[in-house]
Parts: sequence; C-alpha cells; structure tokens
Amino acid sequence: MPLYDCNMERARPAGYLHTGLDRYEVFDFQKDGLGKLKSFVKRKKLPFSFHVPFFRPSYFPYIGVTAFFLNDDPSKRDLSFKLINSTMHYAKGWKADFVVTHLNWMEDSKNKKKIMNLASDTELRFCKLADKYNLPVNVEFGGYSGFFHEPTQFVEFVKNHPLLGICIDIGHTFLISETRNRNFFRDVEIMAPYTKSIHVWNTKGLDHCKKYNHIPVHPLQKTNDGWIDIKKTLEIILSCNKDCNIVFEYNHTYYDKIPGKVKEGMEWVRDIVKRT
Repeated sequence: MPLYDCNMERARPAGYLHTGLDRYEVFDFQKDGLGKLKSFVKRKKLPFSFHVPFFRPSYFPYIGVTAFFLNDDPSKRDLSFKLINSTMHYAKGWKADFVVTHLNWMEDSKNKKKIMNLASDTELRFCKLADKYNLPVNVEFGGYSGFFHEPTQFVEFVKNHPLLGICIDIGHTFLISETRNRNFFRDVEIMAPYTKSIHVWNTKGLDHCKKYNHIPVHPLQKTNDGWIDIKKTLEIILSCNKDCNIVFEYNHTYYDKIPGKVKEGMEWVRDIVKRT
C-alpha cells in the first residue's frame, strides 16, 4: 500500500539555496538541480547545512515545510521519518555540518496527551538519527496550531542530547508569539541558551507574511512601522551563543547574484554579530 495517495497533486519543490553569514543552507531541491548545486558549494568551499528535505523525493508530494512528526496518522509520521533519514544520509555524504528540521507545522494531533507521547518518541528517534550519522539536528521552533508550541517544550526536547539544538526562525517565532498572545522577546530568551542556528528574515505580522512571505532584513526597517526588531533579537540569542550559524531565509535562490539592498541587510547583520 503506498504511503500517500498517488492521485494527489504533487507540490512543486522550492529549490532554495539560502545564503548565510559565510555559509549556505540547502532546502527542497529537485534531483535535476543537484549537479549545479554541488558544483557551487564545492567551488565556494564554505560550510553548509541541509534543511529537511534536502531534495523532494517522489514519495513526498507535500510542500517542503510539511512535518508529520506529531500527526495521528502513523503512515504520515513514517513519511517524515523517512524524509529526515534520507536528508541526513545525503548530508553525511555531501559533508554538510548539520541538519535543520521542522517538528510540527499545521497537522498536529488534536489530543494533548497523544501530542506529548508523540513528541517524546520523536525526540528519542532524533537522538538515534543524530548518533547514527554523527550529525547535529537543529529543531526549528514552530507551533501555529496544536499543543506543542511553548519555547520550554522545545528546550525540553533538545536539552538532553549534545547533538540536538534549536533553530530560531525569527519571522516564524514572531508570528507564533503574536498568534499565541505571548511576548516575543521572552520566547526568544527562553530558547536562546539552546539555540544553534538562526533563520533571519522580517515581517510586520501574519497578514503581511501571507502577502509578501519572507522579506529580506534591512537597517531601514523600523519597529515603529511594525517590523521585528532584528538587532535586539539577534543580540538576545548571540549573548547566549556567539557561534550560532546564521542563514538568511529569503524567497529566492541568489547564488552569486545578490541584489544590492539584500547585501546591505546581510552586511548589517554581520556588523551586529561582530558588535555583540
């Protein structure tokens, strides 16, 4: 029996190579784009990470950010575990230095007790995968829906294994805090000591994000206009871990053709890191 409905429409892979500070992160490629990608990262000779999925296999027709680790359906959970195992296998082969994965997205169980049991099982299985491949796994903070959305829950999830850590996606963390009526900076403070990587982009809120998706950061984005205070957010995280890996998670793959305004924002972040 197939793991998914063969008649369902297959989502188009995003194919993002995200530029970071002296590094890259690969997300959701098609196989026919891997040759160019591999040549590029070899030529750059910079560290890079893989965001699950590294590439979209035929057995996973959903959009790349979909995660079923906390889903009621065992077959859907199996899909997500198969996907992270595949990504870690290729990460080891390509010599990526860590893997980032979503834990939850939009289809978590509606049963609170079951969510906690599924989270506990997923934690153990992530630990085994990290040990198997001897690769760090950074769990991206999430929780737009369901019962697993507290920063303390993510801390508990990663804190007992040296190869597990948190990835704070600044935009999503802000939107989740807003959705849950929590203090964004307090959420960041709780997770900061366990944070190993950061996804950097900006937004003014949920409606703004739905319209424009991930906006490149820039020093002219003022909090009085509704933008996230990127500088303060980075300072909170970096004060706990100066060595966090920083990736700019934007809507485009630039390779070497980064627009001037986007470069200005990247260099602004670099300066924040140097001064923190």
